[in-house]
Amino acid sequence: MALYLGAFLLMLTLLYAFTNAVGIEELQLMIAGAGLWGPLIYIGIKALTFTFAPLSAGPIQFAAGLLFGGVIPGAFYSLLGETLGGAVNLLIARLVGRRVVRRFVGDQAMRRIDDLSERYLEDWRALFAARLLLFSVYDFISYAVGFGKLRLSVYLAVSFIGGVIPTYIFVLIGSQAAQNEDVLLLFYGGAALVFVAWLVFRVPLTRIYRRYFL
Repeated sequence: MALYLGAFLLMLTLLYAFTNAVGIEELQLMIAGAGLWGPLIYIGIKALTFTFAPLSAGPIQFAAGLLFGGVIPGAFYSLLGETLGGAVNLLIARLVGRRVVRRFVGDQAMRRIDDLSERYLEDWRALFAARLLLFSVYDFISYAVGFGKLRLSVYLAVSFIGGVIPTYIFVLIGSQAAQNEDVLLLFYGGAALVFVAWLVFRVPLTRIYRRYFL
């Protein structure tokens, strides 16, 4: 828990420092100067972070609203990248099998994928819930779906529609925290409260999480 909170705050802090050092206008001019290639490259990078487990999507997703001049275009391009990357995961699992997936994610992640596959292989409703609530492991869930029989068209629709809210929230958080020191400090305070609550209620919260989300 502390590791996740620390990583979250570190990404926001680095983004705030970077945008203040370079300048938001300069970043946006660089992306605008790239024309159509700017969004396409961003979508491609976002897709790669979904397919290759060692890569992290957090920094670029937090910055999307700043890069593209607004939360809505940033969230839209992020969502396209996530949906594309997840579809690639599904196709890798479906077309080439477990051996290649294991090479991408490692043995430990493969065991996690096997655990997730029991819930999200066939039912689009469970997949939709996972897209909303388990976005942090949705790349693994995408591999798991690939081992089942759920149609690709259903997966794409659920992934895109179900990802609207969490993706928008993350892009909004990045945009606000990078431009406003008070917002960044607010997240520090909120993270501290969450960490204290986790220490106090760690045992029951762990039981609930393992029962309903693992």
